[in-house]
Amino acid sequence: MRLFLLIYMCLSAGLIHPTPAAAQALTVTAARLLEVETGRVLCEQVIRIENGTIVSVAARAAGEQVDIDLGDVTLLPGLIDAHVHLVGGEEQTPYEDLKQTAARAAIEGVANARKTLLAGFTTVRDLGSRDFADVALRDAIAAGSVPGPRMLVAVKSLSATGGHGDNNELPADIHVERYSALADGPDAIRLKVRENVKYGADWIKLLATGGVMSANTDPTMADYTEEEIRVAVVTAADKRRDVAVHAHGSEGIKRAIRAGVRSIEHASMLDDEAIRLAREHGTWLVMNPYTNRYMIDRGAAGGYQPYQLEKAGQVLEMKMASLRKAVSAGLKLAYGTDSGVQAHGLNGRQFAMYVDAGMTPLRAIQSATVVNAQLLRLEGKVGTLKPGAWADIVAVPGDPLADVRALESPVWVMKAGEVATGSARAR
Repeated sequence: MRLFLLIYMCLSAGLIHPTPAAAQALTVTAARLLEVETGRVLCEQVIRIENGTIVSVAARAAGEQVDIDLGDVTLLPGLIDAHVHLVGGEEQTPYEDLKQTAARAAIEGVANARKTLLAGFTTVRDLGSRDFADVALRDAIAAGSVPGPRMLVAVKSLSATGGHGDNNELPADIHVERYSALADGPDAIRLKVRENVKYGADWIKLLATGGVMSANTDPTMADYTEEEIRVAVVTAADKRRDVAVHAHGSEGIKRAIRAGVRSIEHASMLDDEAIRLAREHGTWLVMNPYTNRYMIDRGAAGGYQPYQLEKAGQVLEMKMASLRKAVSAGLKLAYGTDSGVQAHGLNGRQFAMYVDAGMTPLRAIQSATVVNAQLLRLEGKVGTLKPGAWADIVAVPGDPLADVRALESPVWVMKAGEVATGSARAR
């Protein structure tokens, strides 16, 4: 009913406002445009693009010709996933990862990047890779050599010995010759932050608790002290970088917030003090329940180990409870899926879980647009269809404010003025 009402409003609105002319401009229109900042649905808007940037958005004039008319769909900004792992194969067991060369992992990353772009996600933050393949993929996409989302990368995540980023499944007499970011104590942490920046990191990722995917770690246990995390924050800030911290357990979350990190990844076990600290510090929470849901649904067929599935089940229940608390408390919730643990291209499936946790569809969409733009310090450039933004545009069927699952199947994607997928017709 809501969709029919919107269509009726569009048809009866008159649409007589002129659109300014601009030489050699590309224009895009559709039946509806969602203004993500306000939740208003605007009818028959024409987006004018020059050199990959939006220069104007205005109602379509009567009889006005456009270059691309997408018809009965809703336009919204290109989506942003603030937590992905594009490099390497999907659903890998620990030993399969060890068998994969850096070259093969990078090639897999090219395919994964394309899947992500076609899913409507035009910007991503890649939080942990290997052998600098994420840097190479980021740069190849930026150069136009391969298709994919705009990437911000974190290179190798910093981990304590025996922590979530260590090879705990290997015996002591087996050594892997790969770039490592194992770092214990302030001096080692300071060195690894500087190395990661030297080799191309846009962000610093630190693993403050155990994890679901790692052997012999406990997600409830803290692996870094508050002092160690603060050293990473200060060192990164000297290089104009921010820090994202993997933290499931409440103690690790609270240490990271007090240390001044910009975002907490997972945030599975929020207690009242953690919620208070997140509010006081303005810390972003990037919670990813779909990862755990996907693992449980796939089970052993996805290559997941028994210990991984057991921890995924435990964490999912706590994470959903924490997400509901965070929504109710009005905390800064950013959209991140941990894609790579699950298959790529399914990034949009998490929106429905956010709504199930108490978000309105608009707030869920904002988490992957304007909120993530703020988190990544790209306000005004991504996550919006305002003039001055890069021309990242997604078209979805129906009304995403009525059914947020519309975001799971975009029918057309544009990144920086270049069409990535979908069909269009001239009018």
